[in-house]
Amino acid sequence: MRIIQSIAILFIITGIFGSCQKEYFKKAVIDPNTPISFSQDLQPILTSKCASSGCHDRSVPPNLLDGKAYMSLWDGGHIDTLKPDESILMIKLNTNMPPQKMPASEISKFLIWMKQGAKEN
Repeated sequence: MRIIQSIAILFIITGIFGSCQKEYFKKAVIDPNTPISFSQDLQPILTSKCASSGCHDRSVPPNLLDGKAYMSLWDGGHIDTLKPDESILMIKLNTNMPPQKMPASEISKFLIWMKQGAKEN
């Protein structure tokens, strides 16, 4: 009887933890050949998730407000086109910034953009 109870508990626990997946744990499928535009694709994300929250506006560097974000990321050393996976920007996006975790599809846009040369376009 104890064996049946143990197996039942194991299945219940497995089912609970197996259903606790969020989008940011899944790999985003974005074609790395699709051009990523800083102004069209990334700035809206930075504005809505990073600058409008009162964090990365004028008070906390880098300043991610529209018109300031690109140079602020470069000047602050957040972008690394040679090792984009190891850039400060990617480390922050994959760990603790913003406090409400970004979806993997948005994070991957930043990575692809850096791999494409991190152009101000």
